[in-house]
Amino acid sequence: MTTTDTPYLSWARAHACRLPLCLRGSGMPTRALPSPLPPLPHPTGFDDLWHERQLAQAIAARQGVEPEQVFVALGTSGANAAVLAELLPSPGGEPGELVCEQPAYDPLWRTGAALGSPVHRFERRAEDGWRVDPIALEAELSHQTRAVILARPHNPTGVDIPEPVLRTIGEMAEAHDIHVIVDEVYLDFVPGARPAQRIHPRLVSTGSLTKVYGLSELRAGWVLAQPELVAALNARRMHAEALLPTLPQALTLALWDRLDGWRDEARATAARGAAIIADAVRDLDRVQLAPHAGTPFGFLHIDGDASALCAALEARGVGATPGGLFGAPNGLRVGWTRPEIELTEAAGILRETVLLQA
Repeated sequence: MTTTDTPYLSWARAHACRLPLCLRGSGMPTRALPSPLPPLPHPTGFDDLWHERQLAQAIAARQGVEPEQVFVALGTSGANAAVLAELLPSPGGEPGELVCEQPAYDPLWRTGAALGSPVHRFERRAEDGWRVDPIALEAELSHQTRAVILARPHNPTGVDIPEPVLRTIGEMAEAHDIHVIVDEVYLDFVPGARPAQRIHPRLVSTGSLTKVYGLSELRAGWVLAQPELVAALNARRMHAEALLPTLPQALTLALWDRLDGWRDEARATAARGAAIIADAVRDLDRVQLAPHAGTPFGFLHIDGDASALCAALEARGVGATPGGLFGAPNGLRVGWTRPEIELTEAAGILRETVLLQA
C-alpha cells in the first residue's frame, strides 16, 4: 500500500467543530455511554472468538441476513478497506481498476488508490437530482475493473438509491463478474430501507453504529456479503489484526437492545434539523438544497462562488464543509444535528449571508 493524502479527513481533523455554530457534522454527536454500564456479556469458558460470533449473529438478525454473511469490522472505514483489499487484486496479482461515484466521500476511492488501483469516476449530476445513472456507471467499466464503490445515501448530498436501481446495478455487476461495495453507514436514517446485500448478491453492504447511533468509540462495523467473500475476509484478517478487541464488542452487545430507541431519536433530530435549514433557504434563488433521504446533512448547490460563501460564513462563526472536498466545488455540505436553538441561529446567519452576497 502506498501512502496517499485524504484531503477531506485532513481538513476535518484540522477544523472539526471549533466555531461557535458548527454545521460541519455528518452524523449524530458521539453518545455518552450510560453510567453505570450495563453488565457485559462474556463466555463461560476460554473462547477468543465468542464476542465476535455473538456480534455477527446480532448484526445478522438486525440486518436480515444469515450470520455467515457477516464480517465484523472496525467501523465502516475498516469494512471498506478490508473489502477493497480483498476484491481489487486481479487473478494475476496486479491491482485491478476501481470505479467510484463523483462527487464522493474521498476515502471511498483514495483507499483503492492507496492499494495501487487505477480509479475511474462516474458522475452524479445536480441537474439529475444527484441520482445514480447505471448507464453512466457501466460506461466506466473495463475488462480490468474489479469493483465499484458508492455510498447510500450519498455523501455529500444525502440522496438515496432506489431498490430497482440497486437491482439493476447488481445485475450489471454479475454480468461483468465484479462486486459493488455500497457504503451504508447512513442507511438507518431511511425508514424501511433494506441493505443492498439483500437486494442482489453482487452488492456488498458496509456499515457501522457510528453515524446514526453516535457510537463511534466502539468501532462496531460490518460487511454484509455472500459467505464465500466473508470467509475470504476472515482469512485475510489473520494477516492483520487477527482478533478484534473484545471490550468494545462486549459493550456493543450490552447496548444492543437500546439501538431502536437511539435510531428513532436520530431520525427525529435529522428531520427537525432538515426542516430548519430548508426553511432558511426555501426562497433563495442562488441556493438549492439537494433532495436528501432523511440524512443528518444535505448539500447546498450554489449559483455563484461557494468558497466565498463558506469563508463568509466562517467569518460570522458558522462552519460548513466545502463541497470541493468531495469533488463538488459548487456547493456546501451542511449538517443539522446541533441543538435546535444553535441550529436556528446558524440557519439565520446562513440566510443573511447568502442574501448579502447576492
